[in-house]
Amino acid sequence: MSLSEQQSVEQEAPAGEDYHLWHPFSQMQKILGAQNIVVERGEGPYLYDQNDKRYLNLTSCLWNAPLGLGRQDIIEAVHKQLNELSFAALFRTAHRPAIDLARKVAEIAPKRLNRVFLTSNGSESVESAIKMVRQYFHRKGSGKYKVISLENAYHGVSYGALAASGFADDQQGFGPMPAGFVKIAQPFNRDSQTEAEREAFEIACAEQLEKAIVAEGPETVAMFILEPVQGMGGAIVPGQAYFDIISETCKRHDIKLVVDEVTTGFGRTGTLFASERFNLDPDVMCLGKAISGGYFPLGAAVATDEIWEAFLSDTDAMRFNHGSTNAGHPGACAAGLAAIDILTRDNLIADAAARGEAFLERLQELKELQVVDNVRGIGMLFAIDLVRDPAGREQLDAEAMDMVAKACFARGLWVHIAGSRILMLPPFILEDSHFDEAFSGLKRILSRVPNWI
Repeated sequence: MSLSEQQSVEQEAPAGEDYHLWHPFSQMQKILGAQNIVVERGEGPYLYDQNDKRYLNLTSCLWNAPLGLGRQDIIEAVHKQLNELSFAALFRTAHRPAIDLARKVAEIAPKRLNRVFLTSNGSESVESAIKMVRQYFHRKGSGKYKVISLENAYHGVSYGALAASGFADDQQGFGPMPAGFVKIAQPFNRDSQTEAEREAFEIACAEQLEKAIVAEGPETVAMFILEPVQGMGGAIVPGQAYFDIISETCKRHDIKLVVDEVTTGFGRTGTLFASERFNLDPDVMCLGKAISGGYFPLGAAVATDEIWEAFLSDTDAMRFNHGSTNAGHPGACAAGLAAIDILTRDNLIADAAARGEAFLERLQELKELQVVDNVRGIGMLFAIDLVRDPAGREQLDAEAMDMVAKACFARGLWVHIAGSRILMLPPFILEDSHFDEAFSGLKRILSRVPNWI
């Protein structure tokens, strides 16, 4: 990396004794060592830092803002709501924005999903789903409680969600994890090159669910949770056979299928929900991130009538003793209603999916570069696998990936680094010129990586 590129990403560091903000998932020594970007404003698909440097927001602000930043229609909806009712909790009372949002989500949710438990974020949605399913079986007099999930899955940071996740680094130092969580392999193998090899491996992974259920005891397993497309796990898109097998297995053993659509929901994979794309019929669907367009913290766990009815009773002992103060905040619900209205009109999702397909095809050209092992994607979700040695396929180490990240930011491309991958989940509002900007920048950067390693 040139000196000018290095300097352009090393902003003036805050003095350690004067800087009080503790950042999530961040190496604080680097931030205090002159690598801190302070975002000052956002406009459409761009972010601007304290030096007014512009970045193409290729992550939708951690996949929260597919509609872009500064949309006055959403801001005005929130402003109007806050003027009318700035806050009310949902504990044994209701407010109109929450009622309306729950109705809207139930209308657009796949198949049997009909009851909407509002939360503040995706982790809380997953946590709610785990507790909901476990308590459902308890209400039924069953001993089912175990949760099966995938390796390299990401389901959030609260303890139940973290235990269901499959990244060991995220769990390190927080143990022991809660009991009753079991992992099976993710349906992805870097060595499966042909379509037939990939399908065979995915089917073998799907069949692991049956084996895990038998090993644990069908009478103990309550749910299987998965992301239809693993985001942080590397834009992993299984074939339909995988989903058909796991769906049949869950039904046969009376195991609730919980689909985590915090990343994939609201158009990210080219349909409103990935469950629709893969013909899934979940018992619970977890939502977050784009549900409000990123304009307010919001999430939901959406369940079937069957699950909801297990909690109906005149006695307090049968209620769902779970929730949080800010869940279903009136301003968040107003943002959610406005964002869903925008997403479901004017073919926005279909148009974005078509542009994403064209961008993915173009990204395939990067495989000609020495350090690019593979490119994957679906809808507006993309991953680029980077390697040090294309023959041995040795993945780039953390130091090299740090150089890649710095180069991307220096060029004004805001990407997300996950292990040896570049992840991109851009806003749906990108035009051809934005994709040109992203591709040309990535090609220039990745063609130079061999000089750094």
